[in-house]
Amino acid sequence: MSTSLLDELMTDHLDPGYRAAAGRRAAAPSPPAADRRRTQLLLATGLLLLGFLLAVAYRGTLRQAPDSERARQALVRDVETGSALSDSLQRRAETLTGELGRERDAALAAIRTGDQVGTEVRRLEAAAAQSAVRGPGIEVVAGDAGAREQTDPATGERVTVPAEDSGRLRDRDLQSIVNALWAAGAEAVAVDGERLAPTTTIRAAGEAILVDLRPVQNPYTIAAVGDPETLLPRFADSEAARRYQSYTGLYGIQFTVRKVGELQLRAATGSQLRYAEAVPSASPAPSAAPGASGSSESPRSPTGSPTGSPASPSGAGSTPGRSPGGGP
Repeated sequence: MSTSLLDELMTDHLDPGYRAAAGRRAAAPSPPAADRRRTQLLLATGLLLLGFLLAVAYRGTLRQAPDSERARQALVRDVETGSALSDSLQRRAETLTGELGRERDAALAAIRTGDQVGTEVRRLEAAAAQSAVRGPGIEVVAGDAGAREQTDPATGERVTVPAEDSGRLRDRDLQSIVNALWAAGAEAVAVDGERLAPTTTIRAAGEAILVDLRPVQNPYTIAAVGDPETLLPRFADSEAARRYQSYTGLYGIQFTVRKVGELQLRAATGSQLRYAEAVPSASPAPSAAPGASGSSESPRSPTGSPTGSPASPSGAGSTPGRSPGGGP
């Protein structure tokens, strides 16, 4: 039995089912020659139409490519022109602010209480980051992880691998570093030259990071004015600094801190502040006639508050608090 099975396996290689299917196909009548020609004609026509459509699409792509490139170049020129105009206006605003400060100081010097008022104004300007500062401090440089080289396991060649998403800094990372600097005793902070004020925001817009609507570039340079002998050890001992120092080994990001003998930070871009104000009192209501019964209510303002008492300030008019990444 085993010998016959081995003989069958060695001599009969075709499965019986395949043999039967091949026999049925050979016994079936062949299609007429006219049908075969019709099928071939339809196939050739379809291939010609497909080739024509591909050629038209290719020519259209080539024709539109220069238009797309011209549009991209126009957008790049618009961005560069807008950035140059913004920088020019910023420099002009700083010049006018300096002239205004000198005129103000001259006017205050002519009055008896000018020194006291001038001191208070300068204190408020420093708190609002509306005056330029100069002094020693520290400088923090934080940046995304760069591309790295590794060996391709298939070819054995050295290839460049782009940085992973985990090696990119986000707006919350800059916020964390800035807040750690404030907590360490920084007197003034700037990110890539953009001075931070109490109302400054650090946020993301797509892939870009904005500081008061102005984009900052990687790697990010964060300058902090303060006594470096106390500012540096306090910041280095902060939870944020220790975390990002560990990220340099885990994800390959850039993170360095150094002392700087002289830093110059320009004034922050002025922002329009709004304050809550008392609602004007309504005209007094006519007094009740003598002998009229019932008690009269106090006249009320349109907001529903009693006349003479200020209405509750709304959210839009309340004094702004500190935004993430802002000053102390």
